Amino acid sequence: MKPRKLIGAALALALGATGALAAEWPDGPVQIIVPSKPGGGTDVMARIFADYLGRETGGDVVVVNVDGGGGSIAYNQVMTAAPDGQTILYNHTGLLAGYHTGHSDIGLDDFTTIGVAQSYAPQVYAVAPDAPWDTMKDFVEDARANPGERTVAVSLGRTTHFIAGLIMMNEDVDLKLLEASAEVDKVAAIQGGHIEMGNLGAGSAKQYEQAGDMRVLCLLDPEPHPAYPEYETCVQQGVNVSWLAPLVLWGPKGMDAELVQTINAATAGMAEDATAREALKKADSVFTYYDVGGAADLMASEDAKIKALAEKLGLAR
Repeated sequence: MKPRKLIGAALALALGATGALAAEWPDGPVQIIVPSKPGGGTDVMARIFADYLGRETGGDVVVVNVDGGGGSIAYNQVMTAAPDGQTILYNHTGLLAGYHTGHSDIGLDDFTTIGVAQSYAPQVYAVAPDAPWDTMKDFVEDARANPGERTVAVSLGRTTHFIAGLIMMNEDVDLKLLEASAEVDKVAAIQGGHIEMGNLGAGSAKQYEQAGDMRVLCLLDPEPHPAYPEYETCVQQGVNVSWLAPLVLWGPKGMDAELVQTINAATAGMAEDATAREALKKADSVFTYYDVGGAADLMASEDAKIKALAEKLGLAR
C-alpha cells in the first residue's frame, strides 16, 4: 500500500474509533465526581442529575464524593482519568475562583467543558428588619455616600466574596467585607447588628422575612424567578449586579468532540423530565440546557469575570 493510502486508512480507522466511542457511551458505570462530603448543596444536585442521566441512558450513574484538598483531590481524579466520558467532574465555579486566587493550580484549561447541569437555588441580599434600606438601590447609594462603612457578610476568597466584589467594581463603591461563611452565622450577625447585609438562599430568606426577622433587598439572579415574584432583581432596581451559580460537567482534557456532544445531548431532556423537574422544584433549582458551544462560552465568560474580580479584590494569584 502506498504511503498516502496508509495515511488514509489510518485516518479512517481513527475516525471510526472516536465515532464508536461516542456510540458506545456509556460503556460501564459513569462516575459523577463531587468534590465535597455527602449532604451538601452540590451533592444533592448531583444526585438529582445522576438519577436523571441513569434513566435517560439506561446505564449505571453513581455519585462519588471526593472531599479534601479544597477540591484538588477530586479535580486530579478526573484530570487523570481516561477521556472516555466514564468519569465526570460535577462542580460549581469555585474551581475557577480557586485557580485565580492561587488556592489551586488547576483551572478551566485543565478540563473539557461538557455542559451545564443545573443552577443553585436563587440567592438574595437581605438585611435586618429595622434596617434603613428598603431596596438594594438604597443600600448602594448609602454605601457610595459613606465609603468603607457599610458592612457585608462574605466567605473570604469564596463566591460570596466575589459577588460583593462585583458590587464594588460595577457600582464604584467601597464596602467593608466581614467573614461569615455559614448561613446561620450570617443571619445571627445581621440580626445582632454586627453585619448589615448578607446573601441567603431565597427560600430561607423568605421564611425569615415572613417571621419578621429579615428584610430582602433584591434577588441576585439575572432574571426574575417564577418562584419568588415578590422579589425584584438587583438589575431591575438599577444596580448592575447579578450572579449565576451554574453547576458544570467537566471531563478530562482532550475528550473526543463527538463524545462530548453525545454526553451533552443526553442532558438536554432534563428540563422536560417530570421526575427531575419535581426533584429540582423541591431543591429550589432549575435546569436550563446549554449546548456544548454555549456551555464553553459561559465558562469562558465566568472565568474572565472571576479573574477580573480577583484582581479588583487583591486576591489574584
